[in-house]
Amino acid sequence: MTNVAPSSTPDSSTCRPELESCLQRMTNSCTQCQLCVKECSFLQTYGDPKTIATGYDPSREHFQKLPFQCSLCELCTAVCPHDLNPAQLFLEMRRESFVRGKADFPQHKGLRNYEKIGTSKLFTWYALPKDCDTVFFPGCALTGSRPDTTLELYRYLQKHIPALGIVLDCCGKLSHDLGNSVHFNNMFNELKNYLSVNGIKTVLVACPNCQKVFSEYGDGIKTESVYQRLDSLPLPATTTVAARVRLHDPCVSRFYSDTQDAVRSLLAKKGLQLFEAKHSRKTTLCCGEGGGVSCLAREQAGNWTKKNIANAKEERIVSYCASCTHVFAAHGSTGHLLDLVFKPQQTLSNKVTEAKAPLTYFNRLQVKNRLRRSIAPGTRTREREPSITHRGTGFPVRRLAVAMLLILLMFAVGKIALI
Repeated sequence: MTNVAPSSTPDSSTCRPELESCLQRMTNSCTQCQLCVKECSFLQTYGDPKTIATGYDPSREHFQKLPFQCSLCELCTAVCPHDLNPAQLFLEMRRESFVRGKADFPQHKGLRNYEKIGTSKLFTWYALPKDCDTVFFPGCALTGSRPDTTLELYRYLQKHIPALGIVLDCCGKLSHDLGNSVHFNNMFNELKNYLSVNGIKTVLVACPNCQKVFSEYGDGIKTESVYQRLDSLPLPATTTVAARVRLHDPCVSRFYSDTQDAVRSLLAKKGLQLFEAKHSRKTTLCCGEGGGVSCLAREQAGNWTKKNIANAKEERIVSYCASCTHVFAAHGSTGHLLDLVFKPQQTLSNKVTEAKAPLTYFNRLQVKNRLRRSIAPGTRTREREPSITHRGTGFPVRRLAVAMLLILLMFAVGKIALI
């Protein structure tokens, strides 16, 4: 373990108040019991939360980069016997690095651009029918990797919620986790305020990351996992299947027991037997992609993936996060819960596949265009207009669209179906 010795001249007195509060609480209350260290390779490398807090000096490059190697998965928070939240401490450290201008890592450029695409006019689409008070928010990853499943789920929900709307947008969790609070607040509040002004009271989320963001920041709007809603409805009639699977709870869902219960109920209704690993529910493990750690510490991020694969004990992994299933798919049989709900036999036969970038971008455009062609009379629609938070970024969203059209042409010539 590489413990960090306390700085002789700490600069913590100049920290933001939110970080200062976290540092003081960790310094005063952490007993260094090592329960969190036992579970986390990041803490095994840099020391327990108290060691990091007492040695923290935001003026040192070491501490400016250190928090970006924490996955922010909150496993440390889940196992802490003193109700401390080390993950919040490391998030505040990220924010401190950002406000000091020390968090513009070139390795994060891909993540930042991904979010800019998701919140651009080209890729966003809001459709709110007359008397709509509930919207379906599928998220970026599901829409791109499983466009047909996204639309099939939306049409199915519409049968039970006739005035259901849909919002294709990005929740902004990437900016949130990378420490850019100003950008996150600007973009998410604009989204949230538009929904509130237009009478939206409930958001049905398919992405666990979106669920966490809306639950924590969507004041006045009820957040409900789409899996809870599905569990309360008669499921689509499909072929009866019987199989044993290992369910992976995404780390952002570790404290959402209602969602966890609904997911397990859905699997049982589909005839699937669940292998419950030691690390599940509240103590689930990050898939390896949490917090953008793979950009700066690929080996450390990969350790989480390896642990999950080992815990699966060669069982098929099923998750309800499209990003998690993408990570695990490279290591064996993997499926998304929604694939099992709508196409269980094909999924278990490995005939349902996920799209990968750059086709995911094209799929998102296709979903938007298919929705636009089926607008009911009286539906309020909109796309995000370029805002001050996007001007001057120089990101070529239109150029990306042209690239997608070229890819479509290439596949058309090769007679390969995209979707």
